[in-house]
Order: sequence, then structure tokens, then C-alpha cells
Amino acid sequence: MDDYIIEMLGITKEFPGIIANDNITLQLKKGEIHALLGENGAGKSTLMSVLFGLYQPEEGVIKKDGQVVQIKDPNDANALGIGMVHQHFMLVDVFSAIENMGLIGDVKTFSITNRRKIEDTLEQLKQKYGIDVDLHSPVGQLSIGMQQKVEILKLLYTGADVLIFDEPTAVLLPQECDGLFEIIANLTSEGKGVIFISHKLDEIFE
Repeated sequence: MDDYIIEMLGITKEFPGIIANDNITLQLKKGEIHALLGENGAGKSTLMSVLFGLYQPEEGVIKKDGQVVQIKDPNDANALGIGMVHQHFMLVDVFSAIENMGLIGDVKTFSITNRRKIEDTLEQLKQKYGIDVDLHSPVGQLSIGMQQKVEILKLLYTGADVLIFDEPTAVLLPQECDGLFEIIANLTSEGKGVIFISHKLDEIFE
């Protein structure tokens, strides 16, 4: 029996007049990149929205580390260590990366001590996963590729061990894609599980 970090078993999700996911099973191991391939409208993002708690399935179960779990909303997903890098980033433009992390941490965020703690943690994560990004500039002033790195850092900061990337190259310049693939390789070499949604075969093989 393999150790799966995530199992989605027999997932069915319906919307009025359409079955978006019909009895889907997906299993993800630690340290694995699992590609979710298909044309636009195939139901890839819907399936991941079920895993991330944005939708509730009509049928099926989800297991995390072998245990059946209930994921009613994204807070449940985050608490289980499941994070999602959306195509539209969930960042406050006028805040720096450090301040964005503060919003998801404890309330006394902007005290100097807390800023230093957050900064130290982020610097360690940057080193460990090879994520080169400016922590001090307002994220709205960073390139889209850099904002995506802040988003990945945010998931790691919250302790995610499963990272879902929803068409992550769609917003990137061609030269930025290599940097993203390196980060993903670093994530899996550290035992993180990655689900990569795409409709581009060439980048999946890469």
C-alpha cells in the first residue's frame, strides 16, 4: 500500500444541467508532481476547487494522509496543509510580502518583533526552496512572476504540504516558467506533493 498524501475517491460534482466531475479518483504521493491535464472546461479546476473546499461534492470522499477528512471551506483546506496558487493572486497590492504574511498570522502583526519573526521565517523558506523575491516592496509593484513567488511563499509560510497550481504558466513570460519549474522541483525534493493543472503537454513533460 503506497502512502498517499491526498486521495480523492469517487468524486462527483454537478451543477445545474452539467456533471463537471463524474466519479473521479485522484491519488497523490509525497514528493510527487501529479499533472491534471485537459482542455478548458474539462473540469480540472472544479475538481481542485472541491479539494480546496470551494465546492462540496455530491458524492465521494477525500483522504489526507490516509484519514477521511471533511473540507467545507478553504480554511479547512489550509488547516490540513492544502494550499492553492490561483490564477488571480490573493494578495493585498499595497502591502509587502512580509505584511501580507502578517494578515494571515497573529493580530499584533505590525509590531517590530513580529515583522522580524515573519521576515526571518520567509528568508529561511526562500533559501530552502530557491525562491528569489523582494520581501519589502509593495507586491503591486512586483512583476506578475514575482507576485506568484510571494503567493507560493505564503502557502509555505502557512505550512502547506500539498500545493495546487492552477494553470500557473498562463500569467508568466516564457523565461519565468523555468524559474517556476525549478521551485516546483525543490518543493517535491523536500517531500511536498504538487498538483499541476494544465492543458499544455510540453510543459507537463518538462
